[in-house]
Amino acid sequence: MFTNESGRPNTQPQPEANRPGATETDPAERDRVVDAVRAGCLVVVVAGHWLMAAIGTEATGTGAYRVQLANMLELRPWTQWLTWVLQVMPLFFIVGGFANAVSWTRTVNRGGRWADWVANRMRRLLAPAIGLLAVWLVVVAVAQPFLDPRLVHGGHRLVTKPLWFLGVYLVITAMTPLLVRLQTRLGIWAVVPWAVAAVAVDVLRFNDHDTALASLNFVFVWAALTQVGMSWDRLVANRDRWWMLAGGGYLALGLLVGIGPYGLSMVGVGGKVSNMAPPSIALLALGCAQLGLILAAWDRLRSVLAQERYWTPVMRIGAGGMTLYLWHLTAMAIGVCLVALAASLGIAQPTPGSALWWATRPLWFGVLAVVLSPILRRAAPVEVRSLLAPQSTGTPLWAAVLGVTAGAAAIAYLVIEGLQPVGPAVVPVLVLAALVRWLSPPNDAEPAIDRADRSD
Repeated sequence: MFTNESGRPNTQPQPEANRPGATETDPAERDRVVDAVRAGCLVVVVAGHWLMAAIGTEATGTGAYRVQLANMLELRPWTQWLTWVLQVMPLFFIVGGFANAVSWTRTVNRGGRWADWVANRMRRLLAPAIGLLAVWLVVVAVAQPFLDPRLVHGGHRLVTKPLWFLGVYLVITAMTPLLVRLQTRLGIWAVVPWAVAAVAVDVLRFNDHDTALASLNFVFVWAALTQVGMSWDRLVANRDRWWMLAGGGYLALGLLVGIGPYGLSMVGVGGKVSNMAPPSIALLALGCAQLGLILAAWDRLRSVLAQERYWTPVMRIGAGGMTLYLWHLTAMAIGVCLVALAASLGIAQPTPGSALWWATRPLWFGVLAVVLSPILRRAAPVEVRSLLAPQSTGTPLWAAVLGVTAGAAAIAYLVIEGLQPVGPAVVPVLVLAALVRWLSPPNDAEPAIDRADRSD
């Protein structure tokens, strides 16, 4: 959001030409680095998931092969170091905090209401997920009688676990007015209360790994990183000190992992206390370190993004970013089926982690990109329409609160239980679909605010 020299939010209306994200038709006035970081995070998440899939084959003695699935992080533990680069969700929450604060501050300056603001953002966040869930409910229902139950279970869990992001981001987005208020009062120090709370939860967690209190860090850690993002302007203004963030973040991360009880991997690995689910303060340290590196490259990034040949792909990814995130694992599931078909015909795969396996990763990425491309062409328009739809107005406060609560609860169920059995899983999917429909304005509604807020 806009900050003054003390790092506190400037809630005075900004001249249109001076506001990042002023319009979608004036890209020169946007903070293109923020958009590029957000788009880059999505691409890295996709690449990381595709890379960590260790798909191999085992001879059956009949001339065919059986597919074996594993996690590369567990199969080759040294790859856990890669998560210090590929785990970019902390960075995504940082830039998300900046975008939400800008949008909320603009809404307040125009006399807007929290209920309408959060209803619109909730609809945009959830709408792209409905199609994915509907398709997979049908897939699971149809496949159950014919396929190995383990294969069906692996498929639907593959696509439902990443939904955690929707639930957490929905809650953090709803908290934006509180975070902005803290930013106004405390400036960059507003991150401290959240960080202290996260440390306290981690202390309890490592003394009792099963404590239910650990789940509080889904709020504390991500809120802390979101709060960091609300000081974006001040941090950019002082980017010559990037080394303090990068060095301090990596030093803290090294101490947490090397001396403390935290695991090396920045994503969940079987059999160990996860740094991701629920998140630990290791992710807070990692996010600060990554932000420092972005600040170090900020001038260069801004110069490069001033060229339309680099800026255009960023806009395209941004327009369908949630669709890309939601469907990329479906493409991988299809890719696994193709590997299984080839294996049944006697075509083996390289041993995961071998030199040949690494050499064939570009081919694997290419196949998945080809599979994903038509899916995105069909699914992305849903997200685009939700972004360009007229804004909801007059949303009752109780409806907005109920919507956030019901949406988060429905997503939590799907993340924990998945889509089996199909009957119970239909309920949360219908809840999400009803929310999107309920929060949608009438077809003949006029936009309540200009296009600027659609680009946040």
